[in-house]
Amino acid sequence: MFKDKNVIITGGAGFIGSYLARKLISNGANVTILDNFSTGNIDNLKDIKDKIHIIRGDIKNYDVVLNALSGQEIVVHEAFPYAKVSQSLEEQFIEDNFIGTFNILKASVYCNVERVVYASSVAVYGQQQYLPIDEEHPKNPRYPYCVSKYASEKLCSSFSTSYGLTTVSLRYFNVYGPFYTNLDHSAVLTFCKRVIKDKPPLIYGTGDQLRDYTYVEDVVDGTLKAMYKKIKPGDVFNIGSGKGVKIIDLAKKIIDISGKDLMPKFADESEYRYFDKTFPWGITDKVDGKYIDTRSFVADISKARKILDYNPKTNLEDGLKITFDWVKNLKGFVKSQRLINSMQNT
Repeated sequence: MFKDKNVIITGGAGFIGSYLARKLISNGANVTILDNFSTGNIDNLKDIKDKIHIIRGDIKNYDVVLNALSGQEIVVHEAFPYAKVSQSLEEQFIEDNFIGTFNILKASVYCNVERVVYASSVAVYGQQQYLPIDEEHPKNPRYPYCVSKYASEKLCSSFSTSYGLTTVSLRYFNVYGPFYTNLDHSAVLTFCKRVIKDKPPLIYGTGDQLRDYTYVEDVVDGTLKAMYKKIKPGDVFNIGSGKGVKIIDLAKKIIDISGKDLMPKFADESEYRYFDKTFPWGITDKVDGKYIDTRSFVADISKARKILDYNPKTNLEDGLKITFDWVKNLKGFVKSQRLINSMQNT
């Protein structure tokens, strides 16, 4: 279905975008990457760089976007410096997200693009009201960048309603796997790094908070299907594993994979990361003098299963083993790719 299709990926040198580019190339697509390389890495594309067209440019610049989208049939909008986001007011990247998304959508209308797939986030939900979280769950995004993600979803649906542009927004849950940017603040990456250095994983809060860790190959599969499956324009889908794991159990799994004699460590106040006038990173409240994270995220993926035929296949243990190996081997592409290939062939 992608043979000779012209597809542009914004943020295509990043974590998910580079996987997507590789998959599209293998399916015969003509792939263009638009990236400003603020967090994207050209090394993520080194094995396919001769098979793709790379444009270095910023989505906040409309003229750059308009030129890049000329002749494109499908846009996958992944560009957002998520790895740099924190609770700091200086690191919310509202312009990158909202203005950048508006530029993408506006140019898509003028360039007669067939479909725009927008990478949104679980962050639009905020504090959970119930689990698992379905697409109708109340939206109460906690931080400004989360609000901009939700606002960009609304931009997508408005362009579908008002300008006839087919859009679809995907709410990615906690994506993990090889080729994480080194800046990423995911618990999987930070736990792996600490364990490799013989340091215990550092737990913020009680460790009982749930997260839905979804292997990057499964996220890419869901994204690919959103590019061609019949959908209602402006629709939204959760893309996750559908399974939750406690952060404390995630830490223990990574220790087990390492084979090291370590135990998770609960952070004391000196080990928290503080930003502006808010709770430390990863914390939502303080009860009886102790920091806690009251948020839990587990995706209800029944809608994506039904409409997109989305079916995540990678169990957490297998995905963590591959990711741990990649982190351990700083240039771990060859060995990790061997493991990935062996999984895909089983």
